[in-house]
Amino acid sequence: MGPAFENPLVINNSSLAAILKANTSLIASTPDINKDMLRLLTEIGLFSPDMVGEDGELSATAKISEEYVMMNPDGSFDYEIVDIGNGKGRNVLKYDLNKIEKKVTPFINAEVAGLMDSEQEAVAAWNVYISKDTSVEEDAQMAQDANAGASSWSYEEDLPLQQDKKVLFESKYKEYFMNNYLLKFASNQTPTVKEDAAVFDLAEAKKAKAQKFLDDNDLN
Repeated sequence: MGPAFENPLVINNSSLAAILKANTSLIASTPDINKDMLRLLTEIGLFSPDMVGEDGELSATAKISEEYVMMNPDGSFDYEIVDIGNGKGRNVLKYDLNKIEKKVTPFINAEVAGLMDSEQEAVAAWNVYISKDTSVEEDAQMAQDANAGASSWSYEEDLPLQQDKKVLFESKYKEYFMNNYLLKFASNQTPTVKEDAAVFDLAEAKKAKAQKFLDDNDLN
C-alpha cells in the first residue's frame, strides 16, 4: 500500500457529477501517444511489412511505398531539386500528400474512436499532447512540467465531450500524427535510382529541367 494523503481528498459535487455522467473514474491515465503513433505508422498501409522490425516499429531505413511518389508523364520520378550550396544540388523524392492523407485518415479516425471509449483519457491526451501544436520533444518536457496551458480542457466543465470537441480532437490528432510522425518520411528522401541520387551542377540541372518541361508540353 502507498502512503496516505497528507490532507483529505475532497471532490465537490459538480466534479463528481461530471465524472459519473461521463462514465469515467476518479483517476485518469494519460495515453502513451508516442507509443500509439509509432504503432499506427505500421498499420496505415504506406509501408511494406518488411520495413517493420521485430520490435513492431518501423526500421530506420523505412520508406513510403513508391505508389505515393510523384511521377512524370513518362513514368520517371518527379524530383524536387534541393540547393546544397556551392552551386551544387541534389534530387529528393516528391510525394502525393493528398493521396497519403486520404489513405491514412480512416486509420486515424478509428484510432480516435478507440480513444473516445474513455473520454477522460482523451481529455488527458488533449491537455498533455494534442492541443498545443508542439513537437514531440516539447511535449515530453511539458508532460514533466504538467503545463497544459490555456488550451486545456476541464474534466468538470467539458465532460462528457460535445460533438464539436470530438471533431476538433480528431482533426488535431491527425495534424499531430502527420507533423510529428509521418511527414518526416515524405521529406528530404533520396532517390531510389542510384544515378538520380548523385550531386550535380545546380544551374545546369535547372536548365535541363526547364527544357524537359518545354519538350514534354511541345512548347519549343
